[in-house]
Amino acid sequence: MSLPDFMTNPNAVLGDKDHAWRYNRIPDYNKVNATYEEEKTVTHEEGSLGFLVSNLVKNWEKEMSYKLRPDQIRTINPEKYRFSVNGKPWQTIEEMLQIGTYNALIGDTELYKASEMDFSESHKLFKRALRAFSWEVIEVYSGPPTVAFKWRHWGLHSGDLSVKVGDGKKLEAHATNEVIEVFGVSVAKVNEKFEIEDLETFYDPSDMLRQMAKNRKVGSAEEEQLLAPSGKCPFNPK
Repeated sequence: MSLPDFMTNPNAVLGDKDHAWRYNRIPDYNKVNATYEEEKTVTHEEGSLGFLVSNLVKNWEKEMSYKLRPDQIRTINPEKYRFSVNGKPWQTIEEMLQIGTYNALIGDTELYKASEMDFSESHKLFKRALRAFSWEVIEVYSGPPTVAFKWRHWGLHSGDLSVKVGDGKKLEAHATNEVIEVFGVSVAKVNEKFEIEDLETFYDPSDMLRQMAKNRKVGSAEEEQLLAPSGKCPFNPK
């Protein structure tokens, strides 16, 4: 069986011109792709497991962020797909498409309230704050059908941050002009077509916000709340 194009080309799904895309256009990934090539820490040999997994996840992100119809998302099996972060309840494809990838990945924490932001708000927040937010596979621990891998997400914090933290408060901070880095581990279960059916991700969702909150603005939420450890488990802050 030959590999699908989304396993061999990181931008394969951007060729799906007849699919329904958010904002009625195919997204532009030129800046993100250029940053990835310039700043990546690992180079995967073409055809290697790391290369294939990286391409799968990069295409998944593009589809989950910008396609509108579950039946047109080629990197998943829409009939079985489900997503979870840090052992929390599973989310369906319909739920993820409604709230957006940022809200799905971060959720409600002490430094971010996904329940108070819609898809558009969450995406604009990070696009304004980060020059580009690139992603790479660091290491792959196991191959199909259960694919476990470590990843790195990073970007230059070049724009001011303004994010809802609940109770009518906002976390507001000036740009640090430093590179923000987040690391995590994900486990994807794929079928014989290499379509994702289960995807679990494990990481500290507040880590990124803590890094971006260094230059807190006057009048922002209390500094102790933003910069000091809360004593709660970072993976389940409720």
